[in-house]
Amino acid sequence: MKQTLFLIAAFLYLGFRSFADPFWAVLLYYGLAVLRPQSIWEWSLPPGIRWSLYAALIAIGALVINYQSLRRRVVQKKFMLVLLIYIGLLFGSYLVAFDREIADRIGWEYAKIFIMMIVGAFVITQLWHFRYLAWAIFGGLTYLVYQVNSLYVFEGRMVISRTGYGGLDNNGAGLMLAMVAPFCYHFFLAERRWWRWGYLVCIVPTAHAVMLTYSRGAMLSGIVCGMGMVLTAGRKRLQAALTLAVLGAVVLSLAGKEVQARFMSINAEERDVSQQSRLDSWRAGLRIAADYPLLGVGIRNSNLLTKQYGADLQGRTIHNIYIQIMADSGFPAGAVYILIILLSLRWLHVAARAASSRLEKDMEARWHHHVCKAVFWSLATFAFGGFFLSLEHFELPYLLILMAATAPGLSAATERIVVPRAHGGLAPSRSKPGVGIQ
Repeated sequence: MKQTLFLIAAFLYLGFRSFADPFWAVLLYYGLAVLRPQSIWEWSLPPGIRWSLYAALIAIGALVINYQSLRRRVVQKKFMLVLLIYIGLLFGSYLVAFDREIADRIGWEYAKIFIMMIVGAFVITQLWHFRYLAWAIFGGLTYLVYQVNSLYVFEGRMVISRTGYGGLDNNGAGLMLAMVAPFCYHFFLAERRWWRWGYLVCIVPTAHAVMLTYSRGAMLSGIVCGMGMVLTAGRKRLQAALTLAVLGAVVLSLAGKEVQARFMSINAEERDVSQQSRLDSWRAGLRIAADYPLLGVGIRNSNLLTKQYGADLQGRTIHNIYIQIMADSGFPAGAVYILIILLSLRWLHVAARAASSRLEKDMEARWHHHVCKAVFWSLATFAFGGFFLSLEHFELPYLLILMAATAPGLSAATERIVVPRAHGGLAPSRSKPGVGIQ
C-alpha cells in the first residue's frame, strides 16, 4: 500500500510542478523507466495501471503548455538529425516486417522511447536538469541493488537470476545494474562533504547484485569499464586502481559459495558450448542481414529465422545488439545506431573536458564534469555489453544518449550562475557565456 501512495504522491507533486516547468514530468517519467515499479512492487501496486504512460502524457501536455516560454534548446543539432534518420529506418523496417504482430509490440516500445527523447530534448536546458536526471538513475538503480541483495541475504532468494527484471532476462538485468557503478564512483569524486563515502561504498552491493544475476557478460562489462575508468583517471590513476581493487576483494569475500562458483568454476565444456552457441547466432544474424541488407526482416523478426540460418535453437536471439539491429532493420540502421553511440561518447568527453578547468572553484562545473564522466562510462558499459546481449529497445541507454546530446551545450554555462537553494544551494560561479542556470 505504501508503494502505491508513494507513486501517487510523486505524480501529484511532480505533475503539479511540471505545469510551471515540464522538466519535472520528464524526470518523473525517466525515474519510472529506470525503477520500473510495476516489476519491483508487483505484489503491492494495483494491476493495470500504466504509470509510465501517464507520466509521458503529463510531460507532453506540460511541454505544449510551456512551449512558448521554454529556453532555447541546448541539444546537439546533429543528434536530432541522426535520431530522425534512425527513426525513419526503423519505421521502414516495421513496414516490411515478416510478422507484424511482433513488430507492433516492439514498435510501440520504440515509439514511447523516441517521443520522450524528443520531449526531453526540448526541456533539458539547465545544468541542474542534467544533474537531477543522473540522481534519478542513481537512486532508481541503487534501490534495485538494495532489493536484490536484501532478497539474497535475508531470504536466500536469487529470483533475478531466473526471471530477470522488468522485461529483461538475467543478462539484461545484470547489465542494467552494472551501469550504475560509474555513477557511484564519480558522485564520490564530485561530492566534497563527508557523505561522499556513501557513494563509493555503494559499489560493493552493486557488484554483488550483478553477480547474483549470474550474468558473466554483465560482470565482464563492469570489469572492463572499471579498468577504463582507472586508465583515464590521470594523476589519480594509482588511487583509483587501489580503490577498485579493494572494493573488488570485498565483493568476492562477501559473495556466497554458489555465486563464487558461478564465476570461478566454469568448466571448459560449459564455456565451449556457450561460446559456440553465441558464435552460431552471430553468424546467423549476419547472414540474415546479408540477405536483407536495406531494411532487414522487420523489428525483432530475425529471431523467427535464426534457426534456419544456422543458430542452434528455433527463436534464438542473436545476443549482439549491433548484429541484431542489422538483421532486424538492415545495415544502414545498424550503422546509424553505432554512430549515435560514438557521437554520444564524444559529446560527453568534450563536455567533461570543457568543465575540467573549473573543478576546484566552481561546484556546478565540478558536478557537471563528473556526471558527464559517469554517463560516459555507464554508456560505455552498455556499449561493451551490447556485444553479448540484444537490448536494442532498453530505455536506460537512450536516456544516457539524450543526456550526452545536451551535455556540451550545458557545459557552456552563463557568465554568472546563480543556483536557487531549492536546486542544490551551490554558490554562484563565473563561467563562459552560453546556457546555464538562472
